[in-house]
Amino acid sequence: MTRRQLLFLLSTAATGTLLTRFLPADSTAPATQPATQPNQPSVDPKLFRKNVQVQLTDQFLIVHSDGIPDHDTGPFPNQHNPNRILKQKYTFKIPLHPKRADHTTRLPMGPIGVAINGIPFYNPYTAEGLDAAKNEVFDECCGHPDPMGRYHYHIYPKCIHTSFSDPAGQHSPVIGYAFDGYAIYGPNSQGGKPPTDLDECNGHTDATRGYHYHVTRKYPYILGAYRGVVERSNLDHGPRDGQGRPTGHRPSGPPPGPPQ
Repeated sequence: MTRRQLLFLLSTAATGTLLTRFLPADSTAPATQPATQPNQPSVDPKLFRKNVQVQLTDQFLIVHSDGIPDHDTGPFPNQHNPNRILKQKYTFKIPLHPKRADHTTRLPMGPIGVAINGIPFYNPYTAEGLDAAKNEVFDECCGHPDPMGRYHYHIYPKCIHTSFSDPAGQHSPVIGYAFDGYAIYGPNSQGGKPPTDLDECNGHTDATRGYHYHVTRKYPYILGAYRGVVERSNLDHGPRDGQGRPTGHRPSGPPPGPPQ
């Protein structure tokens, strides 16, 4: 810096004027730079209900849940479901920085994501590969337990007692997260209407939320596949079928395509 430049800088500092052309280029405030791509929204631990414990690390939102929902459930066991609801010791790790995968990933059997009340989402299939929404019986909050006592949802858990809501004319709020880190929203997109551009995973992208999923009234209901890189520590490991029953082999997931 020359003597003339130094004197000029000192004189402008005295008048309260801030010069940046003599400062390193990387000291410019990032807020002045326009975003070129929509960012994935930050995960807000406050979204989760009081019956759920949440902690944050550099890489994950870690969800601890006992598997008991924050709403009423049906009487289990009953004539349609011989299983009873049992407390669990869930620890789900949700990636804070979702990464879009080169290829979609088939949904596993068992939990595929977690709702904000700590209840896992399951894929749209029964253990036999049929459409769960058409072939199984749920309580009035759209859930039921599997043989391991794990209460879960195959479809949007909407009922008069639930804490999930869809404000009229608005985008639905977050109802949970998939195990690839992308948020799962209720059924409505911009303007309070269901989106018309969902991909095979039941997701799409907008300028505010980046890529995200929506629940739908029709198959696949919650997710059709994973669009992002899956955190596999969350998945069922061991010889059990999609409803948690022990089997003689490791489950490979449901058949591709809509169930019959």
